[in-house]
Amino acid sequence: MFWFLRLFLAHLIADFPLQTNKIFEFKKSTPYGILIHTGIYFLISVVLSIPYLKNLDALIFLIFLFLVHTFIDISKIRKASSKDGLKEFLLDQVKHFLSLILVFLLPSSREVAYLSLPRGLEIIERVYNSDYYILLGIGYFFVSFAGTIFYFYIVKTFGIKNFFSKSGISVKSKYSEVLLRSIIFFVYYRFSFAASLFIFVALRVSEILINKNYKSALSAFLITLYDFVFIFSMIYFLNTLLGT
Repeated sequence: MFWFLRLFLAHLIADFPLQTNKIFEFKKSTPYGILIHTGIYFLISVVLSIPYLKNLDALIFLIFLFLVHTFIDISKIRKASSKDGLKEFLLDQVKHFLSLILVFLLPSSREVAYLSLPRGLEIIERVYNSDYYILLGIGYFFVSFAGTIFYFYIVKTFGIKNFFSKSGISVKSKYSEVLLRSIIFFVYYRFSFAASLFIFVALRVSEILINKNYKSALSAFLITLYDFVFIFSMIYFLNTLLGT
């Protein structure tokens, strides 16, 4: 589980915050764009697997993940012209997740390999070696970044506006949503569930009234409900894992 968590964090970082609009657009226009994206993913996976690089099976598995990620993305881009909706997004993420859980078949995955760094880098070492911080990072990137893409697919499915263009979601729309989710996430852990719920409701109601991205009151309710379940079920699950 120790190594898997760090590989999952690498996937979230590479697939969401580091997959910028420029890279997304480049991916759709040329195979080299896909290689840039999967190359970034490979690099982050290697960095977050440093204690395991002494094992041959770990090195082979990282290359395997790179190749699988590349193949999945090539297949997705080829089909994107005909279909690109919530189902396709979820299926894509399930494929990536299934490739990651294959790590449990490796002998080296049973080892808890701690990072050891020179003096002066104790903070990095402490964060890497702590499942608490790694899980907190996974929760944050999942809620704030992966959740943003999920939310816009929900709006595309049940609303009246499609935020997706050839270059992806606009920077303003994407990072406004990321900021909203980041605030909710940090308020929850700094203050309380009630405070984060109040912010969620206030910001969502304001967004509904200002942007009017919904077909009806029912669609607005369904989108808000889906988003509420996504955010707070993830936070609840994270709390269960953290034991808080």
